[in-house]
Amino acid sequence: MNTTNTLALVVDDEPLVRNLTVRALTREGFECDQAQDGHEGARMVAKNDYTVVVTDLKMPNQNGHAFAVELMSSPHPPAVVILTGVTEPRLAKDLLSRGIEDIVYKPIDYAVFGMKVRAIADRALAKSASSNSATGAEADEMAENSISQANPGPLVAESGRGPTSHDATITLGSVAERIKSGDGIIAIGEATLQVYRMTDSDELDANALSNSIATSAVLSDEIIKLAQSPFYNPAGAKVPDLSRAVVQIGRKRVGHLALAATAQAALSIGDPSPLNVRLIWAKGVAAGLAVEMMVEQGGHEAIADGLALCATMQNAAPVALARLFPGRYQSMVNKWSDTGVSFEAAERTCLGDDLQAIHRLALGASGMSQREIDVIVHLRDDEDSLSKLPEELQNRVKLVKLAGQIAEAVIGVWDNWDEIAMPEPGVADVLQLWSVDTIIERTTANLKGINLTFVENSKSSADDPDPRELTYCDSASDSFDFLESVVSSIIPNVERGFNPTAAKGNVLVNCIGACNEDIFAMVETAEEADLCVAISRQDEDFYQSLPRVVSFPSSYGVVQSKLRSAVQ
Repeated sequence: MNTTNTLALVVDDEPLVRNLTVRALTREGFECDQAQDGHEGARMVAKNDYTVVVTDLKMPNQNGHAFAVELMSSPHPPAVVILTGVTEPRLAKDLLSRGIEDIVYKPIDYAVFGMKVRAIADRALAKSASSNSATGAEADEMAENSISQANPGPLVAESGRGPTSHDATITLGSVAERIKSGDGIIAIGEATLQVYRMTDSDELDANALSNSIATSAVLSDEIIKLAQSPFYNPAGAKVPDLSRAVVQIGRKRVGHLALAATAQAALSIGDPSPLNVRLIWAKGVAAGLAVEMMVEQGGHEAIADGLALCATMQNAAPVALARLFPGRYQSMVNKWSDTGVSFEAAERTCLGDDLQAIHRLALGASGMSQREIDVIVHLRDDEDSLSKLPEELQNRVKLVKLAGQIAEAVIGVWDNWDEIAMPEPGVADVLQLWSVDTIIERTTANLKGINLTFVENSKSSADDPDPRELTYCDSASDSFDFLESVVSSIIPNVERGFNPTAAKGNVLVNCIGACNEDIFAMVETAEEADLCVAISRQDEDFYQSLPRVVSFPSSYGVVQSKLRSAVQ
């Protein structure tokens, strides 16, 4: 899918409405044509392949109802959205029964309407792409072969039973089929995503936002409850309605609260996920808060659209796939979670070369735009692959990636198979961030105003008391040392040191991102210190003669095991 080539047709006899609608859709990446009635619209549909058609109902010549019925009777109809001032329940019921995507009644907030049509178009494009990939035995066989080559033999759950219908091999075709059948794709609903997007619109007022929140009872209750909490309402003033609650909390923060509240509510229903979804969402919310401050601090407003949502939803694809294929992901957990293999590596093994395409499909079906998906699917790229992307996309990916690493440092909890990857050296300077420490402090403070009680239930292997002590020395130049937060979660008794050779006992030296010649002399001359060195994986050959090293990226379990064995 490519949002810049997404065609939309707007059919309305009122020029002002047409122009406002076209302007809203253009801002969402559509190329728009216009028609003033159903006859003209039908002629344009015959000549162009539109993804979405937005049409009024009451028009001269051919009315919108007849036009919509004609569109839906075609073999491959576009997504049709009715934008009308006619409120007739029987007419609405008839249109919806024919497959119309949505009926929106005037007057409207055009910015919000554009977001809604964007989400509808992205779902339509995702279904079209998945349908194409799933048709034809040859295409499906290729997808199956790529998975079987990467994953020889089925994964079997601990119970010993073979794969059931819920443990099917994950291919583009099988993912598309699950989505088409209506299986739950993600714990976050479309209404919540819409509220989140609305908070990014400068043209939106508190009343419009509160009206959207009011469509969800769970959201409404949570927002009012938080607005009455001491964090947002220290004076204890009465909060009579949602509009006041939105003002009390702040429009931007409401978006984060919406995601956190509905995620937590969704976690309490249905079967448990094989993944630690509670911890995933906690880190996502923290990342969303962090990236907003990074945009402000680094002056990235021109490329900021959708970045907070990207940061919050950066692990939404695995969460969605685990809901669609719980047996398969449970088998993955059983097989790899305690082997030292990171989740990212395990998922790559299972999904093979189709991993990125499958993630795109899952994210598209969850309502995310192509521009947002482009960021998320490149978060796992190495530096070389990232450098080949357009500069704007590179910077968007770097912002979200660093926001995720900041969130991990803030939350301070990891599962054994979480991949621990340090930020690229100098990335804060590249992104013009003058103080990562300030971003971390503010993210930590702002999290206190969001109900993330599910973090308390997240179990880290470092919860067990550990009497061992460690002196930690950092040779990095970046303002914040991310490794220290990981080390402190494993060896609680950590003391900062500056001269490794003068230290006593166990010493860890951070040489990540640098080939430090001096470290060899330090190891030889340290009389009372046992040195362990943290390095980048690409520098393993340089440091191969050292007796004790910990390479990054590695899974949290591997880092924990190596540090604990090194620190006797």
